[in-house]
Amino acid sequence: MDIISHIVSFLISLWPLWLPFLLGKFFFRIWNRYKEESFVFEKMGPENYVMLELQLPRNIFRSPRGMEFIIDILWDISGGAMGWQQRLLYGAVLKTNSLEIVSIEGSVYFFLRVQKSLAHLVKNTLYSQYPNVEINEVDDYTRYVPDLTKHLDTWNLFGMDYKLTSDDFVPIRTYIDYGLDKVGTVEEEEKIDPIIPLLELFGSIGKGEQIWLQIIVRADVFSDWRKRAKAYIDQLIGKTGSDDDSSLQISKLSPGEREKIKAIERSLSKYGFEAVLRSLYLAPKDYFKGESIGILAHSFKPFNSQYHNSIIPRATTAVVWKYQDLTGRKKDLLREVFFRDYVNRESFYEDPIKSYHPLLKNLRNRPSVIFTSEELATLFHLPGRATTTSGIKRIDSLKAEPPRNLPLAES
Repeated sequence: MDIISHIVSFLISLWPLWLPFLLGKFFFRIWNRYKEESFVFEKMGPENYVMLELQLPRNIFRSPRGMEFIIDILWDISGGAMGWQQRLLYGAVLKTNSLEIVSIEGSVYFFLRVQKSLAHLVKNTLYSQYPNVEINEVDDYTRYVPDLTKHLDTWNLFGMDYKLTSDDFVPIRTYIDYGLDKVGTVEEEEKIDPIIPLLELFGSIGKGEQIWLQIIVRADVFSDWRKRAKAYIDQLIGKTGSDDDSSLQISKLSPGEREKIKAIERSLSKYGFEAVLRSLYLAPKDYFKGESIGILAHSFKPFNSQYHNSIIPRATTAVVWKYQDLTGRKKDLLREVFFRDYVNRESFYEDPIKSYHPLLKNLRNRPSVIFTSEELATLFHLPGRATTTSGIKRIDSLKAEPPRNLPLAES
């Protein structure tokens, strides 16, 4: 005990050396967090974004590859966040965009919420890939319901966010796996599009009900998923125990392993995005149907595979056991936070209060996932003309010619 007390006394005597360091680190972190929040408020507020509604023409002959071109544009590293000085001193962060599919009483809508600086380029590319699509700048659809943080007495909602079951470098099943990249080789009626079951589910809801689906994305430039992907491929190939060249070694793997390697290698050639995926089901209490909640959990099954990755629920607004909500407040608080996060498009930059609130344990440290532009184009694209989902409203003819003089966004 004497030895321990002497050591403690010695360390305390050195406080002029270590205390300023600890306090400096603490206050710098607070200051940097303040600068980051200021940057997000100034550069990423609603006034810096436009909401684009995509109205589908009667006939779409494009592969989802067309949407992949558009999503590639959202891989944006402007704004100073690539420099460590800007990140540390000024709180610069990578800007986000979002892909959103919404069902309002069974009518399905496609939205792109993009930075104003990218809007012209996104429109240009949309018109180049889908010449007959109609693009309108519209108000945010979330404004057309009351603020549910104050109206849970008359409205009800169920929220869900999602995660991946496997390593983030393993892709989900994409449109290429379904053969949708082979334009002209398959009859439209014979195509299997994984987004159709999701749209059918969204189109099945009734009066008063709404489903909102949101994929918030930002360029992935700092994670190490590509390095881990290459190491995983080397590990799979190396387990054959052969000195043959790589093609012969791959041929000795199981069909599932070969399929996985092919998908991962294809992902390595694509742009990578960090993404936060969430959905909401909401309705006035008189129209809220518990069975409709299942739509949120089952929407992504067509994109899942045992040889690929899978999208599954991670956190919800549900409170399963009474002991989890002894105060009776947690369920309402979870619903309020889910609604506020969705409306504000909060994603990678966590609310400090949420980080420490004891009732929000399942929402703290919300994990982002990695999707490539190919995966995002699979989850969000304009379905072909063979789609018979009644909730999708298609325009019979082009209502306005695509502008010929759309200015390109400044680089």
